[in-house]
This record gives sequence, C-alpha cells and structure tokens, in this order.
Amino acid sequence: MEENKTVVHEGIIQKIEGQQITVKMVVDSACAACHAKGICGAADSQDKVVVAKNVNDESFSVGERVQVELRQTLAFQAVLIGYLLPFVVLMTTFCLMSYFVKNELIDVSVSFLATILYYFIVWLFNKKIERKFVCYISKLPQH
Repeated sequence: MEENKTVVHEGIIQKIEGQQITVKMVVDSACAACHAKGICGAADSQDKVVVAKNVNDESFSVGERVQVELRQTLAFQAVLIGYLLPFVVLMTTFCLMSYFVKNELIDVSVSFLATILYYFIVWLFNKKIERKFVCYISKLPQH
C-alpha cells in the first residue's frame, strides 16, 4: 500500500472560520463499491459533517462544492481506535473475568466498565488525537 493514498469525499462548505472549514459530506455511490464501507463512518449516513483544514490558503466560500481528503493510513488508524481496540478490550476483559470469576453479571459489568474506561482515556487524549487526524480541503478537480 502506498503511503500517500487518500480517502476522498465530496462535500459542501457550511461554515468558514479562518483555516477551519466545516464541510457537509456528500456521500455518493462510490461508497457502495468501497471495501471498507462496513466500518467507515462516511458510508453510514447521507449527512456527515467534518471540520477540515485549508492548508493551501485557497479561497473558499460557503456553499461551494469541495473535496475532503484524509490519508488512508489515518482512516485505518481511526477505525482501529474507534472500533477494533474497544472490542479487544471488551472481549479480553470478559474472557479474563469469566476465567477467574464465575459470576456472569460481574464478568459483563467489569467488561463494560473496562470499555467505558478505554473510551474515557481516548476522550482525555482527544486534543492530541484531533491534531493527528486532520482532514484537508481542496478545490474539486476541473474536468
């Protein structure tokens, strides 16, 4: 896999605040053919709003159609942090608890608490994670 592959979606600018541009994603039929559609948040709904950075200092206006890009490696890392790791925490905790404690209610409760703790830790590092997972905005290519 190439390092610089990107996940690209088309969107419409909703709000502009300096370098931060709020874009409503336009999910098109390309999502139907994507191999990651089952785990990608962009394919879940027609209305996804993201905040993207204008790193090239291009001029944009509200209502303009643009493309939003995220490096594919970061998209996979986001899936890992948001879906896979919490599942591993849940299942590992449940298996360990069921091995050592023979009370299913306690097993399930501790597993859920461990998963909640995982998400709380992710929330604590939210600012650091946001700096890493940046969407970039650019003009639509001219055909």
